[in-house]
Amino acid sequence: MKPTPRMLLCWGLAASAACGDDARESATESLTSSSPTTPVTDGGTVPTEAGSDGSTGTAGDSQATSTTQTSETESTDATTAEPVCPADCADQGGTCIGGECCPTEDRTCGDVCCPEGGFCSFNTCVTPGDTCIDASECADEEYCEYSLGEPEMMGGMCQGGVTPATGKCLPAPPVCLDGQDPGDPPTCLSKCEYKPPPGAFTPVVKYHWDKGDVMMTPIVVQLDDDNCDLIVDERDIPEIVFSTFDNGDYNNNGTIHVISIVGGQIVEKWTYFDAVDPIAPGRELAGGDIDGAPGNEVVATTTTGKVVAFRGDGTVLWTSPAQGSGVFVSITDLDQDGAPEVLTPSAVLDGKTGAIETVLGGHINTAADLDGDGQLDIVHATGAYNAAGGVMAATGLEGAWSAVADLDLDGKAEVATIANGGALLAHHLIIWRHDPMAANGVQIIRAGIDINGALSPDLCPPGSAGNTVGGGPQTIADFNGDGTPDVAVAGGVGYAVFDGKKLMDPNVADADTFLWIKQTQDCSSAATGSSVFDFDGDGSAEVIYSDETTLRVYKGSDGTVLWSTCNTTGTLVEYPLVADVDGDGHADIVAVSNDYSGITCDGTKQTGVRIFGDSLGTWVRTRRVWNQHTYHVTNTEESGVTPQVEVANWTVPRLNNFRQNVQPEGEFAAPDLIVDLRLQCAPETYGLTARVRNIGEASVPVGVPVYFYEGDPDNGGVALGMGLTTKVLYPAEAEEVVLELANPPPGVVDGSSVVWVVVDDAMPMHAWHECRVDNNRASGTGKCPRPPG
Repeated sequence: MKPTPRMLLCWGLAASAACGDDARESATESLTSSSPTTPVTDGGTVPTEAGSDGSTGTAGDSQATSTTQTSETESTDATTAEPVCPADCADQGGTCIGGECCPTEDRTCGDVCCPEGGFCSFNTCVTPGDTCIDASECADEEYCEYSLGEPEMMGGMCQGGVTPATGKCLPAPPVCLDGQDPGDPPTCLSKCEYKPPPGAFTPVVKYHWDKGDVMMTPIVVQLDDDNCDLIVDERDIPEIVFSTFDNGDYNNNGTIHVISIVGGQIVEKWTYFDAVDPIAPGRELAGGDIDGAPGNEVVATTTTGKVVAFRGDGTVLWTSPAQGSGVFVSITDLDQDGAPEVLTPSAVLDGKTGAIETVLGGHINTAADLDGDGQLDIVHATGAYNAAGGVMAATGLEGAWSAVADLDLDGKAEVATIANGGALLAHHLIIWRHDPMAANGVQIIRAGIDINGALSPDLCPPGSAGNTVGGGPQTIADFNGDGTPDVAVAGGVGYAVFDGKKLMDPNVADADTFLWIKQTQDCSSAATGSSVFDFDGDGSAEVIYSDETTLRVYKGSDGTVLWSTCNTTGTLVEYPLVADVDGDGHADIVAVSNDYSGITCDGTKQTGVRIFGDSLGTWVRTRRVWNQHTYHVTNTEESGVTPQVEVANWTVPRLNNFRQNVQPEGEFAAPDLIVDLRLQCAPETYGLTARVRNIGEASVPVGVPVYFYEGDPDNGGVALGMGLTTKVLYPAEAEEVVLELANPPPGVVDGSSVVWVVVDDAMPMHAWHECRVDNNRASGTGKCPRPPG
């Protein structure tokens, strides 16, 4: 049972005591040292207020004299004493401040007693606001303080199966200035980072869904309310959405699957299969809020070329008119009216209804502001349309795939195009930019670099795709850490990275623009994609790529294979991606595989969806979203909402990339847990309460252990019990963990033993890291001001 305002709550430590280290003062010492003496009229020694154990002390003569000044005009028996604190103040759970009894420690704020209804937050008196389940219910610059609300209860109807804990909205604490000491207790949130130590790259399989063949790129997006706050946003656990195929037929009879990681286990949310107009299982998906109603949707294509939009629960929202073959979907708000559109090669569709708004020319598209006018354009491999469908650029060259970034850092976008299978450019990279003054609105920078480099197409059998064509969806990222984005692409026989500076230098020959190239095997489609991520945060991105047999992670600067594992696939245009799919504060790799073909790896075959994480928990943070094949960070909020005005990716610090996931702010941000000890003293109820607060810059997941001891746990202290946090604790948020003791040890109750509380002792080991671990404990007395009962 959680203490209520009517219960008598008392700190085991004063609010002004040291916060969470071994040198924390006992409650008695803290109260005695910080409380003023009570003046008396005779100038003699005076008793202090009673400590939490009922003891009293005496003030020295000089202190007594300094607090008993009298006016020369007053009579000798008159006094100018400050108000006298009631003798039983401490017995009532209060603290003497300025001679007055501050009734609860929640209102004690340094040397100030907050007014009735106030609360001391980060050493400032504030007035609690509305009840909240989540900070999203609070105003901007507020957080949800769970220690002021009600506890979590089982039996709710949401995905989590509980009625969530509630709190009160409080003003967010200030961020400490550079070099500013946050104080103890803290008055601001200080910079809190954890940088992984250098070491081996050691991924492990965290989760494996192995119930079918997958040969498309999954998406990661929140579809349901996991934390029971009645909204779907970035604080919910994301869903992983993908399509499977049966009997080797990757063009027909697709089934959509939606899974999520809940409590460390794969949970299957829903599936969709339609025998009349099946999902095309080899086509890509997109996810986001397309109808303006709460929650996100999933967009898929059928074998007849129609687009189907699904609500978050799997019901059909709409089905579009047929779009023709090769439908490839993405989501964007082209007209910036707050109502996103669905972009296909053939048309722009209304996100709410699926109706055709604009007819296009049949290219695979992405959205970007090429001309810098603040409006999104529709970009494809051989040119671009404006938002209304008017032609604004035409290269006159061949092309299949496009990606957009600022390769020369001049603030204007370039387009990297992959030509795959054309009569002239069978496996080539092209670089161009929009120039309204040039012919056809295009300036060609590179007319076609052979992506195979020195590798021979004959590494693939004659007549195969890898032997004749090649080049899949490209990525753009800073692979060598020089501050300039580079371009990478997989072909039939190799994976190549091109140096961005050299690409933009007309004095460098095409053959000399390679940063590196490594031999691979993708003879079946020669068009697989890849993604990139800076796993260790050193400024140089790593490549994540799977060919027909092997999933590899390459070092971005030189192509060194950091890790590889068998991962069989017949290959289309799929690629592994990076997102935080289980909300543990670390990046995960999501890779797909299938076993329908004769392709093997060391005599083995793989199927389904595998999620890899670092065995040591050293990978940095990233977003919980990867919503479409043309993902480029600024095309979606982490909640799945499409920005009404999409910021050009290349103008955002630390971005300027394509198909790379990042944490735009605070890549190394880490949590920092502190804890304070309180008592639960009420008739027939005795318990120890730990207030756990996160003063770091990143959240901590549910289930952080809190241990209570009689005596110092490092010196033979005896465990009294433990509890777990029940909420994700974001920066500034706190939760109370209560340990009720039906038969507490006598030494705890009478105060002769010191009570210790420890939060996050890293046992068992977990994937997330605090920036500090030397402030995770507190100690104090277990003696109630008035014994329970």
